[in-house]
Amino acid sequence: MSVTANISSEIQVEKSFTFQNISKRSDAILNDLSVLEILEMCQMLNVVESTNFNFPNFPETNKTFHAIYFKINPSFSSLKGLFKGMVSLGKPLGVIVEYISELEQFTLKYYESDKNIAKSYINKFIENIEDEIRFKSVLNTIIENQRKIKSEESLLLQKLFA
Repeated sequence: MSVTANISSEIQVEKSFTFQNISKRSDAILNDLSVLEILEMCQMLNVVESTNFNFPNFPETNKTFHAIYFKINPSFSSLKGLFKGMVSLGKPLGVIVEYISELEQFTLKYYESDKNIAKSYINKFIENIEDEIRFKSVLNTIIENQRKIKSEESLLLQKLFA
């Protein structure tokens, strides 16, 4: 009888949680947006300028080149090193991301035919930065909790041996 009571109480505990599963935001929304719109939606970045141009001297190529210039939002300036590191890790073929130190801005360049590659790269780039911010937040919380525990332990030891 106690076994069935334990099993039924475990089932009730499982059902009592409001979050049955955890999911990240849907990428379906981001697939409908352009690269520029994705960058503009990101709160960490400020888009400075966006330009598109084709090659009038070579109309047979029928290519459009996009260049987007953006800066890091001042409230996220402490992440500049992380952004620069992520840019230097590598980019897929067809996407160029550069950091211009004189202007303290980034440049994203790609052809229209490579827009899906650029979208997925920017989405992954922003996702990695957000994951790093989340990790640092959790790590800071853990470190702060450990400091509190150590101070409580030392206080208890002082009281015990006093």
